[in-house]
Amino acid sequence: MIAPTYSQQSTSARERARCIARPALGALLGLVALLCGCRQGLDTDYGTLSPAFIQASVNGTDVLAGMFSEAGHEVESRRTLIATNFAKVETIVWFPDDYAAPSPEHCEWFNQWLSARAGRTLIYVGRDFDAAPLYWQKMLPLAPEGQQEEYRAHQQMASMARMRPKLDAAKLECPWFKIEILPLVLANKLAGPWQTGIDVKKTEIETRDQLLPIEKDKQLLTCQDDEVLAFRHSQSGWDKSQLIVVANGSFLLNLPLVNHEHRKLAGKLIDAVGPTAQVVFLESGEGGPPIEPADEALALWRFFAAWPLNIILLQLAVLGVIFCFARWPILGRPKLPPVETVSDFGKHVDAVSQLLLRSRDRRYATSKLPAAPLPNPRAQNP
Repeated sequence: MIAPTYSQQSTSARERARCIARPALGALLGLVALLCGCRQGLDTDYGTLSPAFIQASVNGTDVLAGMFSEAGHEVESRRTLIATNFAKVETIVWFPDDYAAPSPEHCEWFNQWLSARAGRTLIYVGRDFDAAPLYWQKMLPLAPEGQQEEYRAHQQMASMARMRPKLDAAKLECPWFKIEILPLVLANKLAGPWQTGIDVKKTEIETRDQLLPIEKDKQLLTCQDDEVLAFRHSQSGWDKSQLIVVANGSFLLNLPLVNHEHRKLAGKLIDAVGPTAQVVFLESGEGGPPIEPADEALALWRFFAAWPLNIILLQLAVLGVIFCFARWPILGRPKLPPVETVSDFGKHVDAVSQLLLRSRDRRYATSKLPAAPLPNPRAQNP
């Protein structure tokens, strides 16, 4: 039985999936506006999945993760690439906070992961977008007259902070794609399989960096002048696994997903994953996530993540804790033993008798007894 796609769900399920971002993002924007009014700043952490929407960033992935969950997927977040931890994962969504292309080491790790099981999906979203300028642009008309200059200054600072660092040519290319830096423009024309049912006039998709595929891959979404916004890559040895590369998060991050047309594009991305699966949102900064730390001090802890050693070691650890509690602690109220005195002459008599008994010499023992009992004065003088 083929699982229904995101766009083929029943009306009620589709409406729930479509509206999942509305109350959450409404609360998010209201909270962010309140924080800015209190001069506590705007949360702009990129590519992070917060435990609750009250802590969400405008550049976070909470809404997209919620849409995955609403479609039936099991969603969680991780920050380290350990092969044993990803053995049962079918989909990885990676929003790296790094303008450079993935390193050869990361590409090799993902190649091995994609080829280890059929039907896996890696979604890579380029860094070339920041929702902070868009937020201040939308909040500026709603700001009180006395705070408009402050909001305008925030918008200018956010635009300046978006300037990307200069990178060496070697960091602009990986085995999957090559980064080409172009001027910032708004998409006014969409093409490709994903553009069906999308009103481009209502979108706010920005393009600057181009992630040009190294091979002739299937293009899923393009904009004016055939600039690639999303493409699918596959290669021999992956056994029906796939890599989906998206140029940036201008229609996938928290704030952009307020736009209804952007949510429809996100729904097409969820459809491309296929049936329900375990989805991991990978968070990483500059240089990418750590790959199986090689520190020898951490080598012992790897056994707790390897099957079946993790179950065996866990049971041994529980038994060890039980043994410690049974062997060493005093259970119950402590009791005071009777105090022994050293001046009791009866103890000396008992000790001598024990020594005579251990000698097993009856003649010697009787020789130590008195020859006759001492006379009792009271018996003679009653």
